[in-house]
Amino acid sequence: MGPTRSVRLPQALDAWFSERLERQRERSPSELLVMLVHGGLRLREGYMAIHRRVLEHYVVTRQSDVYRAYVRCLLDTFGAEYVDHLERWLAAEGVAGPSETQEPAAR
Repeated sequence: MGPTRSVRLPQALDAWFSERLERQRERSPSELLVMLVHGGLRLREGYMAIHRRVLEHYVVTRQSDVYRAYVRCLLDTFGAEYVDHLERWLAAEGVAGPSETQEPAAR
């Protein structure tokens, strides 16, 4: 009969779930669903690097308010340790945080 999918979920979620069921056979489907929900519905590999590049863009373009709003969203979704890691990563690459780039961006 073939695989059954929910018509109420986006296909990307089904693809994520099916891929992990195949790759991580030692985990139960329930455990994978908890990972999906707890993980903020992260569907793309490399999401941390994506967040780091976005934060760097806001620092470089001196958009302090937007940077802080983005960080608040990351805190809500991923927690303080995640944000601390991203900010340490930026600092290690010489990207100063928004407290050191107070001037507004030129328009």
